[in-house]
Amino acid sequence: MKVTIFKRLVISYLVIILLIIFLGVYTTLRLNRLNQIINYIISVDTATVKVVGELTDTIFTQVGYEEKYLISKDQDFYQRFWEIGDYVKKNIKKLEEISDTVEKKNLIKKIKKAHESYISLFEKKVFSAVQNTSDKAYREYKQKKQNIINEISQNLREIAEIAKLDRDKKMEMASAISLQVIKVTTITAGIAIMMVVLISFLNTRNINRPILLLQEKTKQVAKGKFGPPVYISSPPEIKELANAFNTMCERLKELDEMKIDFISHLSHELRTPLTAIKEASSMLLEGVFTDMPEKQYELFSIIKEECERLINGVNRILDLSRMEAGMMSYKFRTFSLFPIIEKSTLKLTPLAQRKKIKIEMNIEDNLPLVRIDEERITQVIENLLSNAIKFTADGGKISISANKNEGNMITVSVTDTGCGIPQEELEKVFEKFKRIESGWVAVRGTGLGLSIAKHIITAHGGQIWVESEPGKGSTFYFTLPVS
Repeated sequence: MKVTIFKRLVISYLVIILLIIFLGVYTTLRLNRLNQIINYIISVDTATVKVVGELTDTIFTQVGYEEKYLISKDQDFYQRFWEIGDYVKKNIKKLEEISDTVEKKNLIKKIKKAHESYISLFEKKVFSAVQNTSDKAYREYKQKKQNIINEISQNLREIAEIAKLDRDKKMEMASAISLQVIKVTTITAGIAIMMVVLISFLNTRNINRPILLLQEKTKQVAKGKFGPPVYISSPPEIKELANAFNTMCERLKELDEMKIDFISHLSHELRTPLTAIKEASSMLLEGVFTDMPEKQYELFSIIKEECERLINGVNRILDLSRMEAGMMSYKFRTFSLFPIIEKSTLKLTPLAQRKKIKIEMNIEDNLPLVRIDEERITQVIENLLSNAIKFTADGGKISISANKNEGNMITVSVTDTGCGIPQEELEKVFEKFKRIESGWVAVRGTGLGLSIAKHIITAHGGQIWVESEPGKGSTFYFTLPVS
């Protein structure tokens, strides 16, 4: 099963859309991850470095006020010492809140504990009676304080180093994600572009090539060269177009052959009566039968009959042209079919008797009236009876029947025991210029009778069809609505 152009385009562009959706989702997720890393760097690592710096400055400021107080005993310095101590505690607490690793938390605990030791050491010194900065106790105090401050400074530096290392790692990760996004976007965009180009090329090729072949075939047909049918391997839409084109070509070929056959046949049909008229007229002009009035009358009769034959042939062609153009006028009146069928049968009985053909009428009693154009329906019945006589062998039988069916319609049928019609020809017998051929019956006519009959019955709101079996005869049916 071939995929249509529409389905092919839908599937192709759906794949491209899915690629774009994938790219969008992937890019969104990676950029979201990149945003998280950047926010983490700002809110944790950078903030940690900043808080460590502030905490370091605050501790050294507190130490400065502590030394000033011990030297000057000024209460303002003492007050500032405790105020700065509150800032130190706040910074330590802030550092605890943003610490994200166990190592950082352990270091912060050490800093907090060391700061508490420093505060405790200061309080002991304040309440100590020893005030001499040169005595041993004071020197021990300063040594202990320095050790504590060094420990705090070392721990703060370690925290800052850890934060910087984490920040560098996250920056590398962010850079890797950015490069990955760029790479995936480039590859996906390249694939999408290649698919668009490939799809456009394949679809254009699959459409353009068959159209060019059809175009070339059209030029050949225009020159009257029909040739073999066009077989194209293409999408279903173009294949259907090619099949329709082949059907059109076959029909045009048939019409061309029918036209040639019709012109040939019509030429023969016209030439025969014209030749008879010419010969009869020449004989009259030459006075061949001057002394034989009965012979002259016979020649005049021949001329009249052949003229009527010519007029009837031309009228058939004109009638069909008017019917196909929808310009045929009908005189509808309410009639009974029985007298029309009877009249047509009696008219053609002499032709049947020459071939010893028996004609039977089976007309249903009390047949309902119908609203018809009497002349046109008579034309249909006479055409069907005439064809039946033509194609029925000597000694055969023809029956014409009429009865009312269940659909409020009257069905008329003409059955013969003639040569029959091949099954493949049944659908074509009502086409114009189509003549029913027989290998053993001499066929005359324009091939317009059944086509005209179909137009007439259709105009009356009925249907006409045929059933046949080669070698056993045919039955032509037509229906007319009850008035």
